[in-house]
Amino acid sequence: MPLIELALPEPGEALLRDRHPETVTAISDALRASLDNPSRLRGWQTQYAFEAVVVALGAVRLIKTEDLGLFYFDDAEGELQPPDFRIVLSDGTQLLVEVKNISPTERSGLEARVRAKDMASAQAYAQATGGRLLYALFWSRMGHWTLVDPSAFNTVGKQQRLSATDAMLANEMYLLGDGLLATTPPLTFSLIMDREKERTVERLDDGEETRAMTVGGVELLAAGRVITAPVERRLAWFLMLHSGWPETQTSRFDDQGRLERLDYVFAPDTSDEDYAQRIADQGSAGLDMLSTLYTRRFLETTNTEEGEIQALRKEPEPAVFAQLIPDDFWARPDRVLHIWRFQLLPATKDTPKN
Repeated sequence: MPLIELALPEPGEALLRDRHPETVTAISDALRASLDNPSRLRGWQTQYAFEAVVVALGAVRLIKTEDLGLFYFDDAEGELQPPDFRIVLSDGTQLLVEVKNISPTERSGLEARVRAKDMASAQAYAQATGGRLLYALFWSRMGHWTLVDPSAFNTVGKQQRLSATDAMLANEMYLLGDGLLATTPPLTFSLIMDREKERTVERLDDGEETRAMTVGGVELLAAGRVITAPVERRLAWFLMLHSGWPETQTSRFDDQGRLERLDYVFAPDTSDEDYAQRIADQGSAGLDMLSTLYTRRFLETTNTEEGEIQALRKEPEPAVFAQLIPDDFWARPDRVLHIWRFQLLPATKDTPKN
């Protein structure tokens, strides 16, 4: 919708072409009010993050913003409220998705809350326009997405509520192509020193000296094996940057005490003995959900290091994961980087919650 229509929706005494100062003031006031509202900005950013995730996963036929523009309806049977997005799956199924950012506040904790009348209005819109309503909930404390049916919520007074645990059990993000990635740890980025270019910069009286080192090469390793294939190197680098595995730095020296290489090692926290044993037994550790990996990347480019918003959106990259993990990836017999991809389905009614 044109900004001028939003700024000056009603007729005025002057002709529209002569109302430039009034238009600028109205737009400026509205913009200032939005920029001064952190929760509104975070909500918009979360919507754009969801859109970017869906595009990056590359499994849907179409995604479009649903709640822009005017619409008119017969309110005899109640209100209609369009959700944020319409999504068309590859099989033609139409989803209507409302996006919510669940911030870890003391009031709500790890619980999603939707006004009952808002959910009813969104369901009425879905029924009127031929689509299935779902809620995309971003649990900002964990950095995870869940896509849930309204039936997963519980009615509490005038609200519909859903705990993080129940949302995980009802999660249908697999519909959008989401999945859990796992690999054999660790992933390592190594800087190899050029010994011939090493030189002493300063010698101290106590025998210590400062040396200048030159990096002669780099290596990416998976479980101690050097990765050479370009597609595996791109994937390994992406996972190191965005998996969330803790990073440790180690230095390797030769028998004369000279630095040979700097290793930046990415591996899961194995302080829990049971978890460490489980990794050892199965030979792999979970990296994270594809949606979480890309959201982490999205937020790193739109937020400052302190977490302040510096942009609401970043242009989505279509099917970025199809580029990182091509269809023939698992068929390559000489792979060094071993990747597992798990599709997580929602729990059935008979699935125990403990």
